[in-house]
This record gives sequence, C-alpha cells and structure tokens, in this order.
Amino acid sequence: MKHLVLILLCLLGNYSLQSQVYNKKIIYKYQVENSTANGIQKKQMMYLICNGKAWVFDSQKQFSIDWVDEGKDIFSPNNSTGVIDNVKRIWLHPPRHDVYFVHEFTPFPEARLPLTVGKQWTTDFGYVWSSKDLNIPNGVKVKHHYKVVSQFEEYSDILQRKINCFKIEGWLNHPLNQSKWIGVFNKELGFIRMEFFNINKSITKMTLSDSFDWDQCKKRFGLFSL
Repeated sequence: MKHLVLILLCLLGNYSLQSQVYNKKIIYKYQVENSTANGIQKKQMMYLICNGKAWVFDSQKQFSIDWVDEGKDIFSPNNSTGVIDNVKRIWLHPPRHDVYFVHEFTPFPEARLPLTVGKQWTTDFGYVWSSKDLNIPNGVKVKHHYKVVSQFEEYSDILQRKINCFKIEGWLNHPLNQSKWIGVFNKELGFIRMEFFNINKSITKMTLSDSFDWDQCKKRFGLFSL
C-alpha cells in the first residue's frame, strides 16, 4: 500500500509540474490587428491550436502549437511551432507568418512564475533570423529583458468572473534592434492581451476573445479537421 501511495504522489507531482495553460488540447481565439503609421494594415481572427503533445523539434522542453488564420485548416504545416509550459515558466512562440514575421525580432511572450510586481529577468534568446528588409545580418545574438509592472483584477467574459492579472513588459536593446512587447497574463487563460512594438515601427495587438476544447471547436467550426 505504501508503494502505491508513493507512486500516486509521484504521478501527481509530475502532473503539477506541467499542468498549466498551453500543454493540453485546447484552442484559443484571438482578435489580431497589425498597424503602421499609415493605419491598420491587417485585422483578423487567429487561432492558437494547442495539440497537447510534445513538439517534434524540442520534445524535451516544448509542447506543439499552431497559429492558424481564420478559414484555414489547423494542420497547415507552415505555422507549427512550440511553447514552454511548466510550473516555472511559460514562453510562447508568437505568430511569425505573413506580416507577423517581424515578431521574430520582438521579445517573445514570457512569464517566469510565480509572478510578483517588480520581478525582473533576462532571457538569452540566441541568434535571430537574418533579414535584408530589416537590415539584420547573420550572426546577430540578442537578449530579452522583462519586468512585471503591475497586478490587477478585471472581469473575464470567457470565465464569466473576475480574474487576477499581471502586466509584463519586455524589451530588446541592440544596436540593430530596439523593440518592445507588453503582455497581460492570467494563470488560467495565459496571455489575454499582447502588444508587439516591432522593429519596423508596426504594432501588433492581440486580444483573447474565446477558448474551446477540441470537441466544442469541432461543433462550431466544421473547417477544422479535429
């Protein structure tokens, strides 16, 4: 009996280390807006598909996700990527297709848990993609810096109750790249709002508008091959 109890405790312990927001089968719906000095360039709905399994390119650390524009099949291979989701850290690859390619050069969404106001950290991102359009050559290595700037409550239409939120700011200071990210994080819904202030002076705003489990999504959207 003692051995059985120990096994159960170990299983529960392992589960608690990984049971967060993006590592299960769930779909998050975002309203996305990309703008420049000339006004709004693109406005659309986008889905974050969480596949509930390890990402093939980093099976030890990241879970498989897909960013999918509304109206496209969720298994489109072009936008597949990964997310780190554990008890200490959530680090999310943002959409980087189409006009959103510029997010490669903006701090990625990240929360180092537990969050407290004033907490700061630095992430060694490594090498970014090169880009002729943005004058970024090969071999540019960057670090992302983050700070939790405030804590507040707000009403969630998704959960239909008040939720606790943290505002996080991230910035990148490099001779070839100055950019900024602002996110609002909740432990149950993840990043509910995000703003990317990009190197090309564009701004992307993403607002979480709904979430579905896979069965709910199949009933609502026949276009998804679940």
